[in-house]
Amino acid sequence: AEVAHEIARLGAVQLDSIATVDRAHRITLSTRIGGYDEKAVSALLTRGEIFEYWAHEACLLPIQDYPLFKRRMEHLANEHWWGRKRQARDVEEVVLARIRDEGALPVRAFEGKSEPMWGWKPEKRALEQLFAAGELAIAGRQGFQRLYDLPERVIPATYLNTPAPTDDEFHRGYALRAVQGRGALTEAGIAEHCRFRGGTREVRPHVDALIADGLVVALPSMMVARP
Repeated sequence: AEVAHEIARLGAVQLDSIATVDRAHRITLSTRIGGYDEKAVSALLTRGEIFEYWAHEACLLPIQDYPLFKRRMEHLANEHWWGRKRQARDVEEVVLARIRDEGALPVRAFEGKSEPMWGWKPEKRALEQLFAAGELAIAGRQGFQRLYDLPERVIPATYLNTPAPTDDEFHRGYALRAVQGRGALTEAGIAEHCRFRGGTREVRPHVDALIADGLVVALPSMMVARP
């Protein structure tokens, strides 16, 4: 509960495979809540109390924000977060069939070997594209490997069945989450935090709408969320 509460308070906790000292999310959480069971994050994912998705980068997110990110899933339906175009639908069908029959699976459950520097084997590309498109969800982790499963077996129906927001609703909702989580941000900071491709030009009208609605306050150089 403490881990889930802190993820909700921060709005997003970035994951990173580099572990010079420890994994990025463990450093972020442990410096705020102290030591915690390393299995807690995987258990929270399995129970649908948090979810993993592409926010600033790959992040742990509060489950309440799943409907918000359904818009980004639509944006990534045919192109992965890192720009790879969707292809090999036949491989996707094979991957989905196995997960339907066998339950959550890591990439190592599929034959073949990925090459260094993102040289993914076809099944890994399929899993990642299905995840980016919201057609698979992360049901936990084995070590640092994702466990991919069908969304309906991971995400509570209340959030899974909520319609995706409009583009404006997504931008305003995510911009607000960014300011609330970080405390205060410039427009450029909001764009960078949220990975909005249009930069400050894209952010400005949505920030103006948040100000008009009384949800954030404009200071001379940045925005802060209202209590």
